Amino acid sequence: MAPTRRRPLLAALGTAAAAGCLGSAPTDSPAGSTTDGPTTDGPTTDVTGSAPSAGPGDGASPADTLRLAAVDRLPTGRPVRVHLRALAALLERGAATGEVVRTTDTIVRTGQPPLLPGKRTVRLTGDRVDDGAYALGVDGGLLYEWLLGATAVEEPPADAEVVVVDDLPADRRSLAVEAVEGGRATVEPQTPLGTWARTAFVGGYVRYRGTVYRGRERQQTDAAFFSNEVWYVATVTPTDDEPADAPTLHLDPLPESARPVVDDLLADWASTLDPVEAAVSDLDDRSRRALAETDFLLTHVAALEVYLS
Repeated sequence: MAPTRRRPLLAALGTAAAAGCLGSAPTDSPAGSTTDGPTTDGPTTDVTGSAPSAGPGDGASPADTLRLAAVDRLPTGRPVRVHLRALAALLERGAATGEVVRTTDTIVRTGQPPLLPGKRTVRLTGDRVDDGAYALGVDGGLLYEWLLGATAVEEPPADAEVVVVDDLPADRRSLAVEAVEGGRATVEPQTPLGTWARTAFVGGYVRYRGTVYRGRERQQTDAAFFSNEVWYVATVTPTDDEPADAPTLHLDPLPESARPVVDDLLADWASTLDPVEAAVSDLDDRSRRALAETDFLLTHVAALEVYLS
């Protein structure tokens, strides 16, 4: 059921639909990157109240204003529309193939890590996915080239697995040798080689020319701080174990004409971290209906509650 604050708009649009004023069903936007908004380096607002709706006789037309406000966690009570096409497409591919899926995308506010990484169960819905519960396993972070190094150790832990560098596949062997010898061993973390580097080489042990080394990431000043991209490596697995509080992620995009309004608001929000709003009275009925039926939007780095008044 639509929240109370949206009922006047939905009723008005329903009247328009009955009169033949509504367009066809929303079409998908082209796949690709969509800019993102800010997250937790400043205060966020957990908005739980209702924005006022235009009432009969007050002279206001429905859906004059769209307002977005940050919430402090991924919502669980109402569906969350995944606004960014790159992120929705990642989840769709993972659910369809059962394979490890990877992507990168840009964000408006630099240095903000993505919200979704971690392990959780969600319900996915949308035209391009089988509706149901899925276990997500998502690695991700700010995108920059990792710089690897290695430190010689006299005695590794007794239970440590020590990998002989010469036994590694060619790409891993080359990267490990460069790191051990103090060269510029770099790799992007979302690639297959980067996944091995993150999960096995960093913190692991290798033997090279009779000496045992422990792999590490060499810290680079402000590399993450100045990054304006994020990366993901994910698995999306159907599951019968669905917690009562599992978030619902809706993967169908907003209509094409509604997306620029939202993107512009996210860009404004990136510089303020405060709730932002914009006029939407010029949008077509289909776009306003889609916004009216959207309770929350998910970007790379934050979830936002949607208000129409």
